[in-house]
This record gives sequence, C-alpha cells and structure tokens, in this order.
Amino acid sequence: MPFLFLALLVLAEPNLAETRLSGYAKSTLLVNKVEKTPQLDFPTSYEAQNNFRIMLDGFKNNLSWEVHYEMTPIFSSRTLISSYFESENSAYRAYDLDKILSSNESKNKTYQNLDRLNVQFQFDDSDLTIGRQSIDLGSARMIKPTDIFLPFNLQTLNTEYRIGVDAFRYQTHLSELSEIDVGVIFGSEGKSENSAAYLRIQTNFRGADLKVSMIEYARQTLYSFGIETAIKKSGFWFEVADVQGDEHYTLVSLGLDRALSETLFAQIEYHHNGAGTDDPSAYTQKINEIAYKKGGVTLFGNDYFLPSISAQISPLLNLSFGAVFNLTDNSSFISLLGEWSATENFYVDLGWYHFSGRDFLELPSGTVTLGSEYGLNSDLVFTTLKYYF
Repeated sequence: MPFLFLALLVLAEPNLAETRLSGYAKSTLLVNKVEKTPQLDFPTSYEAQNNFRIMLDGFKNNLSWEVHYEMTPIFSSRTLISSYFESENSAYRAYDLDKILSSNESKNKTYQNLDRLNVQFQFDDSDLTIGRQSIDLGSARMIKPTDIFLPFNLQTLNTEYRIGVDAFRYQTHLSELSEIDVGVIFGSEGKSENSAAYLRIQTNFRGADLKVSMIEYARQTLYSFGIETAIKKSGFWFEVADVQGDEHYTLVSLGLDRALSETLFAQIEYHHNGAGTDDPSAYTQKINEIAYKKGGVTLFGNDYFLPSISAQISPLLNLSFGAVFNLTDNSSFISLLGEWSATENFYVDLGWYHFSGRDFLELPSGTVTLGSEYGLNSDLVFTTLKYYF
C-alpha cells in the first residue's frame, strides 16, 4: 500500500533540513434564492461552508514530501438535495479516508479530504513523485480537454488547490523547456480496470509551447495535442483531444487573452464538447457514461463560449467578471467577484452567480424533464473570509 510506505518514510525523516507548516481558514456564507415554479417551491436557503487546510512540507537534499489535510464543516438551513463535496469524483484514488465525518442524514455535515501525501525524489535531470499529488496535463485556460484527473466543476467556489490523485509520476527534463512526463494513476483499490496511465511530451518550438499526450483509462484511449503561444500582443491556446474506445468523442478548446491596460485583463475561450448532447432532456442520462464518470467531462451541451475580464481597481481591490454560455440550449452562468486584501494574510471576497435558461421542458408524452443546463439553478450570493498562515 503506497500510503503506508509514504507515512513510514515521513515519520522516518524527522530531521529534515527544512520543514514548513502553512495553511488557510476560509468561511463562506451563501444565500441561495430559489425561484418558485409549478414543479419546485423551496424557500431561500442559507449555507456556511468552512474550509480548514493544513499543509506540511519538508525538504532535504534531493528529497521532498508534502501532506495536506482539509476539513470542511458545512451548516445549512435545509437538507441539501446534492452537494459538491458528496458528488466529488474520487475515481482516481486507490484508498481514501471516509469522506463524511458526521451523520449522512444531517443537514449540517463535516467533510474531510487527505489531499496530498507524497514524496519526490529529485535527480540531476528528472523527478520521481510517489503518492497523492496534483496532475494537470492541459493547455487551455477554462476547460482543458486533456484534464481527465478530477477537474473542478465551473461552479465550484474553492478551486485554489487541484484535487489530489494517487500516482507514480516520472518527469525527465530534456532541456530547459522540454520534458517527458509519464505516470500511472491508481483508481479504486488499485485495480487495473479502475486505473489510468499517461505519457506526455512537452517542448518549445520558436516560442510556442507544444504538448502531445496519450492517456489510457477505462478501456478508452485519449490522444491530445496542445499549443500555447503569442499572437502579437495576445496569448493564444489551442487544445484538442480525441477519445476512442467504448465511447468515441472529440473535445476542443481554443482562446485568446490580452492585457488591455496595466490594470485590465481579458480572455475568451470557445469549447466544443463532443461527449455532450444537443437534447437537454438527455442531460441527466449522461452522468452514467464513461466520459463523465472517469473522463473528466463536466459539461452536458455541445458548444460553449466563455468570456472573462478582470480589473485591478487598486493594489488592494480586484474585480472580475466571467460567463459560461451554453450555445446548445441558450442557457448561461454569469459570475461577478470582488476580492479585497484587508491585510497581508486576510482577504474578503464578495460574489454573485446568476443563472438563466429554460427550467423545465414538457415532452410530447406529458412528462416533464430538464429544460437546459443552467435554467434550473438559482441565483447565489456569497461572501468569503480567507486567512492564510
């Protein structure tokens, strides 16, 4: 068991040359206003999400290790129909702690997450990392076709750290800007049918970063190509992934970003989701497909447009606007966020999520089904207090 090996190794190295303890405490208050419809009549709900993360990192010569543990108590005014913390995909963890510490029936729940537990051996031209770690293979900014290992849903509030997966990862550096990255990711109980393996080759050609990847998982093979470069004063990226196997689909993302001034930054991205559908009534059936269970796909439509803009109002205040437009069913998700740096370690966020689109669709049979991807979601207002140490 890799976790037992890592724990023993960490305990056996108490005299590391450098050990660092850090973390954060976040508290988010959400107000969810549910619009009344003939099918739904829920009152406005209130929820407090509290995140406490402890991070312990150690270094000695060519060896480093890290342990990150997070606890998330959630207090809600009503029992949740679903929660991101419960539905979070753990497909690429061999063994894990119990996700819920409190009663499953309670509307107030406490979640835990052992998010990092790994050691890294650093050689002259390569690194070997063993254990729970973060792996990101994509090139795009918002939706990365190659990113199958536990990506965040676009509506997730706390995305500061990517979700850790259990892996053996070896990276060898061919030059300052080129490397070969190969890894094995372990799924439930470490069984081969639940696991994945990948190979990525990255290089730089005439100022452009190029990535070619192949991933094997769940009797599927993903082939991808990505490029990041500059076009005059704008940044440009393009990423395409073709998935073959029991399910066959293609994912594409391309976009531009540009600094409009010293304090204003904008970006746009288009995404084609070949795993999705143009029929909103079929959205709920998609979650049982491999693309959604193990392929990292989180969107249900075919085509999306994602613009965003951020502005630094002052050295202590930042504002950002973002949107996700589902071009297939004409629904949308708009977000506004302000972040104020109160002190060096203390921040205050204020945000608003607005959703629009058709909520329900009546079929010829008389049954009612989902009308769009975002239409049934209700507006959300939240504020977050964040302290780092």
